[in-house]
Amino acid sequence: MKRKTEEIRRLILEKIDDLGRVSQTEVAKTFGITRQAVFKNLKELVKIGVVQKTESELHPYRLVPLSETQVTVPVGPDTQEDRIWKESVAPLLADQKVNIRGICQYGFTEMFNNVIDHSESQTADVRITTDALVVRMVIQDYGIGIWKKLQQAFQLDDPRHALLELTKGKLTTDPKRHTGEGIFFTSRMFDKFILASDKLTFCRFHEGNEWLFDVKEEETGPGTRVTMVLYLDSNKTTKEVFDKFTADLDDFGFSRTHLSVQLAKYEGDHLVSRSQAKRILNRLEKFKEVYLDFKDVTEIGQAFADEIFRVFTNDHPAVKFVPVNVTPDVSKMIQRARAHQGQNDLPI
Repeated sequence: MKRKTEEIRRLILEKIDDLGRVSQTEVAKTFGITRQAVFKNLKELVKIGVVQKTESELHPYRLVPLSETQVTVPVGPDTQEDRIWKESVAPLLADQKVNIRGICQYGFTEMFNNVIDHSESQTADVRITTDALVVRMVIQDYGIGIWKKLQQAFQLDDPRHALLELTKGKLTTDPKRHTGEGIFFTSRMFDKFILASDKLTFCRFHEGNEWLFDVKEEETGPGTRVTMVLYLDSNKTTKEVFDKFTADLDDFGFSRTHLSVQLAKYEGDHLVSRSQAKRILNRLEKFKEVYLDFKDVTEIGQAFADEIFRVFTNDHPAVKFVPVNVTPDVSKMIQRARAHQGQNDLPI
């Protein structure tokens, strides 16, 4: 009974964190209880001080911050991200589990180092909040903006192309000092990772056993804002995430990546051309194993499939493609391309 109560209250907290409100009917249906029982648990959360009522009809509840800090940091060549972590962030997390502190330290120092080395910003705002459910870290700079920086450095077509490249990993504008792994691993350690700059916002989040993402075109203001959210009861560790993207047991490098194919689509587009495939394939020869996630992609064209699963595979036999979340139609196209593998003059 105690465990079920904890699960009910955990779901209530999640809904409030995401939406600012709770559907008592939805929670009741999930656990096979009455709406009255859901309301009783919600009322208790308000009573013990972890949930607060608001005056908003749209968002009638909010999670109460249990600890919070906000600082503005001057950014320059002498700024040290580990010092900022030690002085301004670590004290707030002193009572959290070791794995939580480890993930937060990695994510914060990696993201703030990006501000120092890449943003061209003179200041950055840091806000750290913990409540009954999560720790939330937000870093806002006022520099060039990450999408614009990547576009200029790699002559990319537009912000969405920059986003596609970034999600692959191993992308950096300063290879002498960076490996291009920080954002890739940080976005997989936290339960929610949001990267907003100019008019493009990318959100990667964990729901159930799946990693999902959302891309929004909205005005976000100058610079780049990074938001990292981690459930305080998470048992994940930095080592677990690093190990997941190492393809071989004796290979300690970053050799495996997971790429959402849908990111190559633009609104109204279908994945049919070799040019679209080449966008996906760019730099993938740097990896040994590539998980191509076809979630929400219902069909692909013959030329698109052929470019990935025959042409590229013939040219780079050391790279292993693992398609996941494929529909029957997508699977047929992949099988067709692979059936012709080794033939260099397949007609279109």
